[in-house]
Amino acid sequence: MRNKIIVVMALVFALLAAFMAYYTINNAKQAALNEQYIQVVTASQDIPANTLITAEMLESKNFPRSLQTGKEITDVNAAVGRLSPVMISKGEYLLDNRLIKPGEGKDRLAYTVPAGMRAMSIPINAVTGVSNMIKIGDRVDFVAIVPPNSASPEPRSMMVLQNIEILAVGSVYKDSTAPQQGGESATLTVAVDPPSALKLKMALKNTDFALALRPPSDKDLVNPAPVTINQF
Repeated sequence: MRNKIIVVMALVFALLAAFMAYYTINNAKQAALNEQYIQVVTASQDIPANTLITAEMLESKNFPRSLQTGKEITDVNAAVGRLSPVMISKGEYLLDNRLIKPGEGKDRLAYTVPAGMRAMSIPINAVTGVSNMIKIGDRVDFVAIVPPNSASPEPRSMMVLQNIEILAVGSVYKDSTAPQQGGESATLTVAVDPPSALKLKMALKNTDFALALRPPSDKDLVNPAPVTINQF
């Protein structure tokens, strides 16, 4: 009799366990059916750090709306053309606050350099640097006295480069967390395209130069003729 009771109780508990399992699974399935999803952008491959993101590196996947934080990227076009300071692993969700637009970074000078340009530093003093009143974001012209050469037996004053953007003053750059420096700065860092970078390097080594500060609204290029001392 006792054995029968044990068997019956075992069957009851087994049925109860089966019912609970069915109930739990059924509720989970129902919750999954009721869950609303959105499409978010993920990496379709490993994306190395500081790599310009292209559409081929991305894909969209379902993501539970209930877990959305507002930082997820839902449009592939919003990620294309941006970069990440750290590696993005395949399958990882892309977050808007972790991607940087070229030229708009805060943590490194390299992120502030416009696309297609290069950053170069120019040594200055109170005279060549417009009394050290040049600020980040200003634009300047590079005026130099070129020594005599085969093209001219006399030194010439020439406008070597024009409309150069200032990226940094000393070690402080746009959105930089570096402390502001007091007093005079010994260098300015400018953005130049590769051909202009070569001209700038040659001019720094072989000419007596000064910077001419432009008004913010003036971005036009001019073509003044070189001037020699005999023209005065």
